[in-house]
Amino acid sequence: MVSANIVGRAQTICFRKANQKEERGGLFDRCFAFPDELRVAERSYPARVGIIGGGLAGLVSAYELQRRGVDAVVYERAGRPGGRVRTHRFWDGTYADVGAMRIPGNHECVLHYVREFGLQTRPFINLNPDGYYHLRGRRVRLSQVQQLYSAYGIGATGRDGPRAWLDSVLRTAWDALSPAQQLSVLEGDWQDAALDELMSTSLWQFARREFSQDAWDLLGHTSGLVHYEHASLLEVLVDYFGLFHAAPLEIKGGMDTLIREFVRRLRPGTLRLSTRIDAVDLFSDTARISGQCVGRPVDESYDAVMACVPLTTLDQIAITPELPHRQAQAVRSLTYASSTKTLVHLRRRSWEINDAIYGGGSFTDLPIQQCWYPSDNARASPVAGVTSSQRLTARSTELSHEPGVLTGAYLWGPHARRFTTLTPADRDRIVMRSLEQLHPGICDDIDDILHWDWDNQPGMSGGSFAYLAPGEHTRYLGGLAAPHPASNPRLFFAGEHLSAAHAWMQGAAQSALHTVGRLLDRLSTTGAGLDAHREEEDLIRQGATS
Repeated sequence: MVSANIVGRAQTICFRKANQKEERGGLFDRCFAFPDELRVAERSYPARVGIIGGGLAGLVSAYELQRRGVDAVVYERAGRPGGRVRTHRFWDGTYADVGAMRIPGNHECVLHYVREFGLQTRPFINLNPDGYYHLRGRRVRLSQVQQLYSAYGIGATGRDGPRAWLDSVLRTAWDALSPAQQLSVLEGDWQDAALDELMSTSLWQFARREFSQDAWDLLGHTSGLVHYEHASLLEVLVDYFGLFHAAPLEIKGGMDTLIREFVRRLRPGTLRLSTRIDAVDLFSDTARISGQCVGRPVDESYDAVMACVPLTTLDQIAITPELPHRQAQAVRSLTYASSTKTLVHLRRRSWEINDAIYGGGSFTDLPIQQCWYPSDNARASPVAGVTSSQRLTARSTELSHEPGVLTGAYLWGPHARRFTTLTPADRDRIVMRSLEQLHPGICDDIDDILHWDWDNQPGMSGGSFAYLAPGEHTRYLGGLAAPHPASNPRLFFAGEHLSAAHAWMQGAAQSALHTVGRLLDRLSTTGAGLDAHREEEDLIRQGATS
């Protein structure tokens, strides 16, 4: 256990190694790759597919199906596409992402489309030594974390930092799995008994075996993982090594630029917004969806339906015949994590002018949890007299004096849920008070605040993304993605909750691509589709209304 003096294996790794990129071509790279079989649309499928959900999974599905001649129509409950990919633009053109804000460099199922659509990217600064820790009443730069040790009763010396200690211990747990077992995890096969302990242990239980409570408080806050201490350890390991070991990117102009490019490429009239789907009825030769679109009924028949919505939304749709009991229980019970962001608009970038922070984040035990700075004005510059060392400086000192937006609060888990219960005025007050502690004088430049709560957005009630608790991998994931009904599948499922990369755009896109492949296999064996049956239905409807 790491206690007052941190010793042993956690000291054998230097700070910079905590952010070392995975070797290119490694396991995560291979598992997150874009599927080769979908790179070229080699044949056409004369079929109709209804897609419920216009988030990234739904848009990827529609795009790939339409490329192959499928008549695919997307139904989105909200008044905009994109789901949890959303960029907020202020009146002066400045912007920040209230949803997904970065793409790790090995998330190829997303980067494939970024390149295909010709979108411009830049490095997302994931860790900036000039950012702040504000913990137990003390504010220090990330590079000066040793100054916090006394507040936690820690007497460690040397160059290693808390992120390095945590990285070493988490890597030991991950590397205890064989390459075949690691591959099984990333491919969604949880049946190996060797995985049981990682799946059934929470991060907190694991941390208490390795660290004292004070040491974990420091490590958890400096890494941000303290907010996931009740999640499955296996969930955290996949998330941690998938993020911190592949240099992330961001899309210039905002992440929703990717969404707009998908929409632009869909056939006109095939994206139906403000449409709530209430029921899916499955028959031997057709799948029928029904619902409401701005007060008008929706009633359409398709060869197949794809449900690309969060489980909290899927649970509100009446499916006939009903899902198998275990699959239905998983839909209702899988744990979703909450998250909320507060965007703060300022007349000038005072964090750059006064604190010389260009990108990255600050990590706190204040009510705001984390604060993230835009990366658009960051440039890596050599440090004089220090070999192979760089620091982040301004690309443009003029830009520092122009209006800008920072993510003034980024909250996860129960803290996010509590924050959303407050009145807007109380949220404003809490965020400004915390930011003033982090950056004294900053409130003088604030002229607008936007709070974004994912739990209460249309079609997303109950959480922001899937993040599994101990025991849920084996209890719920086994048959969750199984097409329905098993004997004659007409309903297929996709979304980040069905991937290994929960909470990431990669998870949504990769799940969609997998399901598209499965659906195309199904369509290739069912013939031309519903043409004759649909003509008969149309005649019946005409007779009923004449």
